[in-house]
Amino acid sequence: MTASIANDGNVHTDELHCAHTERYHQKAWLQVDFGQSYSINNVKIYYRKEGNGMKDWKQFRFRQFYLDVSNSSATQTTTSQRTRCYTDNTTAPDLPPNIIDITCKQTARYVIVETTYDAPEDDYYDEHGAILEICEIEVYGCAATCRNNVCNGSGNCADGCVDGYWRPACESQCPANCEEPTCDSTNGFCISCKSGYWENTCNSQCPIHCIERVCDKTNGSCTQGCTSGHYGDMCNRTCSLWCAGGICDKHTATCSNGCVQNWTGSQCDGCDSNHHGPSCSLECNHNCENSTCNDTTGFCTVGCKTGFYGDKCNRQCTCCPSGCDRLTGRCYGDCPVGKQSSVPNTENKSSLYVVITVLCISLLLNIFTITWIFKNNACKRHDVNQEEKKDTDTISTPGIYDTAEENAGYQELGQLSGQSHYDHLQGPATNK
Repeated sequence: MTASIANDGNVHTDELHCAHTERYHQKAWLQVDFGQSYSINNVKIYYRKEGNGMKDWKQFRFRQFYLDVSNSSATQTTTSQRTRCYTDNTTAPDLPPNIIDITCKQTARYVIVETTYDAPEDDYYDEHGAILEICEIEVYGCAATCRNNVCNGSGNCADGCVDGYWRPACESQCPANCEEPTCDSTNGFCISCKSGYWENTCNSQCPIHCIERVCDKTNGSCTQGCTSGHYGDMCNRTCSLWCAGGICDKHTATCSNGCVQNWTGSQCDGCDSNHHGPSCSLECNHNCENSTCNDTTGFCTVGCKTGFYGDKCNRQCTCCPSGCDRLTGRCYGDCPVGKQSSVPNTENKSSLYVVITVLCISLLLNIFTITWIFKNNACKRHDVNQEEKKDTDTISTPGIYDTAEENAGYQELGQLSGQSHYDHLQGPATNK
């Protein structure tokens, strides 16, 4: 049976529920490995026994076993290199108890049950050598990280943890960047952090621009200020490029040594009054009053010197002894005799625009009227032609003469009824 049966939580002591070592060996052993050192209090062993009758299997192979603890495994040590907790001295025909609870207040990683006893009862079965039949082994105690090796029945450390560990059973190490060797035993938070780290578990690095990489454990703000050229609580913002020396106040970003040439403002974020452009490298026009202009557009902000006009005062008034309007360039007052301002009079220009507009409208109306008249006359001529065509068609229609000729040959025309048309053509009446 495999050794794992001895640690499956089942405490039945019949053969099927027990771990058996091989026969014909001088030494038999079974060990428990905790993976790390623990503070042990006691060890309880359940050995094979299947009844109390004469023919029932008894624990005779359990005589003269011993219990050791060690920080090295059974394969790497001899019994003299371990710490002995218990030795059984039972001799045949007596039997040791098959369930035994042994006190063993030691700190170790391995618990080793071992025997060299060859039971005489095995001669009957022709089996020889040291044999162990352990059904269950239970180890009680505290983790080695419990302070004073004191814990309760659940294995939780009663007096807290030794330095560097936390949790109820002190099984977890404190974060590596804790300044002190200890941390909170409940949540593992560091009391303080090593230089360069912050947060509860000291796992976050302080901002790179903190002086000496030192920051507040709670919020990560730089406690000793910022390196040159940076500001803000976390020193993660850059001072204006136009601060002299690149230095500014950590909290306000005010340039500590003023601004470089052509720049101004507490944070050196704008051009001085005489310069403009993205890098404040362009001078305002000297014709601007006080050489002052807008730092973005370069437009003169307080007007032009006498004799100039335009947004940048770069246009010269002509023949204006009293100066001219800054926006339009029109002279103030009258021009000298024989002189004329180069800037047109905007009122005359307006009148001219009105006249031109009226003439254009009139021209369009005339064109429309003439076009309408021509179209109308063309329509009338068309109607007259149509009438003439009708008359021609009427005259060419066969007359009474044709009809008479066909019906009667030579016939005299009958007397026309009514007065003859010739009567009207005769001259004045004469007496015969």
